[in-house]
This record gives sequence, C-alpha cells and structure tokens, in this order.
Amino acid sequence: GLFPFFIGLLDLLINKNNLFFVIHLTKYYGSIILTFLGAIYWGSILNLVRKSLVPEQIKFFIIIWSVTPSILAITILTIKNNFSLLLLSMGFLLCQLVDEICHKFLLFPGWYLPLRRILTLFVVIILIYSYFIMQTP
Repeated sequence: GLFPFFIGLLDLLINKNNLFFVIHLTKYYGSIILTFLGAIYWGSILNLVRKSLVPEQIKFFIIIWSVTPSILAITILTIKNNFSLLLLSMGFLLCQLVDEICHKFLLFPGWYLPLRRILTLFVVIILIYSYFIMQTP
C-alpha cells in the first residue's frame, strides 16, 4: 500500500517540474486510499454481529463517518493548490483518530490499529514532504 506513495515521492524528487506520471501520484493515490478508510466503517457496521450492543448514536456516527473521507477526498482533488497535500494529510490523521475512538465498538482485529498507526505515520510524512518539495522553486 505504501509503494505508490514512495513512487510518487520519488517522481517529485527527480522530476518535479516534468513529472513522469501525468498526475500528482501521491495526491491522487492518497485520495483513493482515504476513501477506502471510510469504506471500512461502512462494511464494519453492516457486518456487525452484535449491533444491539452498540448505541444508536454511535451507529449513526459510523454510517455518517463511512462516507465522510470520500467527500473529503473529492474536495481535495478539486483543489489545484499544493495546500491540498496538507489537507490530505489531515484527512489521514482524522481517520486515525476515528479508528482509535471507534475500535472498541467495531472490534477490529488486533493487528489492525498497530498497522494503521505505522501506515498513517508514513503516509502523513510523505504527503507533508511532498508539499514542501512542491513549494520549493
């Protein structure tokens, strides 16, 4: 999952003014992944075995949250400014925060949160670094 982020960063480092890829790979791939992070909640709430144990307010929040990263990603893709990379990194941090809060209701596998923490750290660093690369003349 991190490979396209690294390739996009490498493309920025080597070919900043004449990107090999027609698109800004880190931005577009990051937006797709951000969308998937919301979809996890949609699938989790639909497949929750003991829905009666989760308060209605939490279920409502999870359903609303499941589409929020997609809306955020579409919005980010419409922004032509490099600041969109910082917004995208904030989106990943927000997803991580929601993961940390909601994991007790959705019973994610034990490996999920530690993996997400590591991946989020790398993705946010790459996105912020990409922003600074794009800012330099």
